[in-house]
Amino acid sequence: MKRLRVLTVFLVTFFLTACADKSLPDNIQFADNQLYKFLNGYITEEVMYFSHGGRGEYYFTPGKWTDKSMQKLISVSEDGLKFAKDWLGYTEEKPIAFIFGNKKYKSKTNPDSFIQGIWDGGGAFEGEVFINMSNKLTPSIIVHETTHSILRMQGRMSNFPLPNENGPMFLEEGLCNVIDYLFFLETNHQYDTNRYGKSKENMENYLHKAALKMFKFHKNFENEDEFGAVYPQLMSYETAASFIYYLLEHKGTKEDFMRFFDDINLMEDIYGANMDTMIGEWLKFINP
Repeated sequence: MKRLRVLTVFLVTFFLTACADKSLPDNIQFADNQLYKFLNGYITEEVMYFSHGGRGEYYFTPGKWTDKSMQKLISVSEDGLKFAKDWLGYTEEKPIAFIFGNKKYKSKTNPDSFIQGIWDGGGAFEGEVFINMSNKLTPSIIVHETTHSILRMQGRMSNFPLPNENGPMFLEEGLCNVIDYLFFLETNHQYDTNRYGKSKENMENYLHKAALKMFKFHKNFENEDEFGAVYPQLMSYETAASFIYYLLEHKGTKEDFMRFFDDINLMEDIYGANMDTMIGEWLKFINP
């Protein structure tokens, strides 16, 4: 009886694997929920499918995947990775690993899964991007998270102040938002339509409008405990992105901005005004 059960399990597994492989396109392979190591072994994830693209490597954790949904994420990621690399001037050929999820669940075999802890969100490390969202919300935030990953690969970290001891580095978050937005404007893909919409018309002021909403929501960033005392107006994804976009569109080149990103003490040398003055000019521009 025991041998019969083992044989039955083997045949069922073989049948499912064969069917899965048969139905998949050539560039996607069935991984049979094997455990893969990421972040130098610190993160372990179950992988259902994987694919090696021209620029990235793609891993899909257990969920409701179709050929179309996987191919869409691969295609957008390939183009988004190229866009972010070109924008940041990163020329290394090292691929980035993209780990995608589309289901909220608790794995019995991998209870410490990182990707299951970021449902409806993403995370990035040097050379690795994790995104876990339902299919109806994707593709989105791919370029944002990819930008974080490339900055780590470049060894870049701004000296912009944090709002508090555990707060995010909003100048970097704003930069990631800007590059994500610029990709949306240029790509032929339907990208992050839940945030940007399906049309690019009348989108030139999108980042500034989003920033003004944050000023209203956060009551002009007057809470020093939450936003700190240094440049509190820039302590959100949206306001930092609007400020960066203003600098890029009206004050200098992206090379100028990246010099400022690397060392904010160069603001006056690069732009001819100190931070407080430049923030004041930006505020008058977005809310005349």
